[in-house]
Amino acid sequence: DVRYLDRYFYNQEEFLYFDSKEGKFIAKTEFGKPDADYWNSNKEFIEDWNSRVQTICIPNYGTATTSGITGRRVKPSIKISLMNQDEPSQGKQHLLICNVFAFYPSEIEVKWYRNGQEETEQVQSTEPYLNGDWTFQILVMLETEIQKGDKFTCEVHHKSLEAPYQVDWHPQSSDAAKNKMA
Repeated sequence: DVRYLDRYFYNQEEFLYFDSKEGKFIAKTEFGKPDADYWNSNKEFIEDWNSRVQTICIPNYGTATTSGITGRRVKPSIKISLMNQDEPSQGKQHLLICNVFAFYPSEIEVKWYRNGQEETEQVQSTEPYLNGDWTFQILVMLETEIQKGDKFTCEVHHKSLEAPYQVDWHPQSSDAAKNKMA
């Protein structure tokens, strides 16, 4: 099924979207409710938006399919960085950031490991976002104490990869070594 979605954001939060499958505007927040109510009350306006599946989406999908873009895959690059630049010290929380960038399509899974054990408790992630060159980027952050001898691994699962892609980070690593492939 081909579907037309038009999404609206304010301060990086989606507040409203149009979904041709639903045939109307849907408010994601209270901020979007007045717009959804207003636009949904205009029958001609909604019919025009619903027709975009036929006038925009299907022709564009046909073009994308014949050009090969629907099968396009771009392998991600990974860089790990320590947010605070002072030396890691025991008993202090640090923020490790795994920046996964220049990948396509947007579906991706990123995991953090500490000494071979998956970390899930103190992990936060952005949604994949566009780089402006038809590739995506995501930041996955791990807040943790760093002990001497620890090894942290950022592991990426993506359609473009035959196997998971890993980059290791050690507290004593130089900047050059932090970005080396595992």
